[in-house]
Amino acid sequence: MRICQALDLVDSPALIAEYQVHHQRIWPEVAAHLRQHGILDMEIYRLGTRLFMVMEVSDAFDPATFAEASNANPHIQRWEALMWQYQLPTPWTPPGDKWVTMDRLFSLADQPAAQ
Repeated sequence: MRICQALDLVDSPALIAEYQVHHQRIWPEVAAHLRQHGILDMEIYRLGTRLFMVMEVSDAFDPATFAEASNANPHIQRWEALMWQYQLPTPWTPPGDKWVTMDRLFSLADQPAAQ
């Protein structure tokens, strides 16, 4: 299953550059945590200050379980605190949330093949 989410960055070229450096090689504990909870692949794209994340997750992935485990993991909490220096919620993000799941509008796979 694919999950797509959005988040914004602080509008600062210096902070955006730092954020990108942090993501060239994330902490091993963070990568292990993601994989341990059924995240098979993750990519983050940027346009200006808007981030777009694509996650491929296993059938066993449970967002509530993942959130609970993330909140209980001190490495993840340190990483999230560090990242929050660079990140901002989008205008559509509910209070207290960070990454917000996007609604899929279109899939070519859902379209009929040409006759």
